[in-house]
Amino acid sequence: MPGYTVANLLRKNRCAGLTNPGRVAVIFGERRVTYDELEERSARLASALAAEGFVAGDRVAVLLLNRVEYFEIFFAVAMLGGVVVPVNYLLKGKEVQFVLDDSGARWMFIEDGLWPAVEPIHKDTAVPVTYVMVDGPAADSLAYESLLAAGSPGGVDVAVDPAGPFLLQYTSGTTGFPKGATHTHETVLWNALGQVGDFAMTRRDVYLCIPALCWAAGLHDFTLPALWLGATVVLRPSNFDAAEVWRTIERHRVTLAVFVSSVLRLALSYPLEGHDLSSLRMVASGGEPVPVAAIEEFQRRLPTCDLIQGYGMSEFPAIMTYLDSDYAVTKRGSAGRAGRITELRVVDADGRDVPAGEHGEIVVRSPATMIGYWNRPDATAEVTAGGWFHTGDRGYLDEEGFLYIAGRSKDMIISGGLNVYPAEIERVLERHPAVREVAVIGIPDDRYGEVGEAHVVLHDGAEVTGAALDAFARADLAKFKVPRRWVLRSDPLPRTASGKVQKYALRVP
Repeated sequence: MPGYTVANLLRKNRCAGLTNPGRVAVIFGERRVTYDELEERSARLASALAAEGFVAGDRVAVLLLNRVEYFEIFFAVAMLGGVVVPVNYLLKGKEVQFVLDDSGARWMFIEDGLWPAVEPIHKDTAVPVTYVMVDGPAADSLAYESLLAAGSPGGVDVAVDPAGPFLLQYTSGTTGFPKGATHTHETVLWNALGQVGDFAMTRRDVYLCIPALCWAAGLHDFTLPALWLGATVVLRPSNFDAAEVWRTIERHRVTLAVFVSSVLRLALSYPLEGHDLSSLRMVASGGEPVPVAAIEEFQRRLPTCDLIQGYGMSEFPAIMTYLDSDYAVTKRGSAGRAGRITELRVVDADGRDVPAGEHGEIVVRSPATMIGYWNRPDATAEVTAGGWFHTGDRGYLDEEGFLYIAGRSKDMIISGGLNVYPAEIERVLERHPAVREVAVIGIPDDRYGEVGEAHVVLHDGAEVTGAALDAFARADLAKFKVPRRWVLRSDPLPRTASGKVQKYALRVP
């Protein structure tokens, strides 16, 4: 897409005459932001940042809950040729510091309620960071609205390379350290364009955005495609209230929504009688397979709405395969077939296609896939061998091309739709003085799909409780990563002859 950048998503709607001054881009609570307003505020912010010394290539960390300013920052950085670094608001101080140091971020947008997580480490970053406080006091930082007011509505005149880095989507690494999946304007736009075609999106759609914008599913599942088309995004706060979600769908005549599997179960626990939900044409779910009972209940209670299940990743495409509602029961357990911008194969250790029904590694090729991991050439080379992205996930294709995922990379746990890597948890717990060794596995959970179970071997004579280990882990880990079950062992962990822990031996029926 020569010369076409993410900033053109806004400019295109105005220049093409597809919107008018009253066309609403984003609804957040009682606030309604038109496309013209969103573009003007984004341009003002870009101008103000340039006056403060922002230069092309600067990395910008964004630590916010869902709010309209997220979009303004996103598009302003696109106009400036900068790089957006979304930061999960559930992370703790040291986790945030790692992202700042690894990305080399020079700027951070943050809100007052999240400052306590950053305050202890904000002066210890590898690169000095300029903090912009979106709300609340702005001591030792810039005030967002004052900054924006100082900018020019004419924006900036910066030549931006569409093939240059634009987004670092951090995903927990299998070694326990996050990696920044590096995306360009082009990969982000391809990801959005694929969804427009796969899901027949139009400017008449009203998309309800429930996931956090800091997650890949938040900004990149339907949100950017909707804004590209001139549709309306209804943004939910960063919490989940089933009653309010259904009321919002009814009030704004929502047509599209995303519910991860655990959220879908919570949503269906609320009585829908009395709500007019006839506008809703499609709900997409992902992160983990939706139980057949939930699928059947959904189809019974919302018979005119399609339930789509998808499979994707932060390295993109965010939705690389999807399962149509027509196959939700007959192909239960499947992640569906590849979307129109995704080429997908299942291969053996030598990179050769395996027959239908035979397990292998899932590899994909797409113009939406990341260009590599930020400052990780070895990790990049490992997953891009042969020109295909190696997901690390194992699975198989049936005779009709439907993908079934059999195992996940390095025993990754998906809890409530969030990726949790045991190595990261194990690295923290091994610092406890009473712990000799530890292994974390995923176990089924009715609410979250999976939760962590920690198998802990103590040093001789040491004593510690599961509650104490829980408190220790919470000091350095986000709540969703902390194991829900603790197994204290006297015998060593089972290992192979080469010394690797046999995690399958820790799983009991």
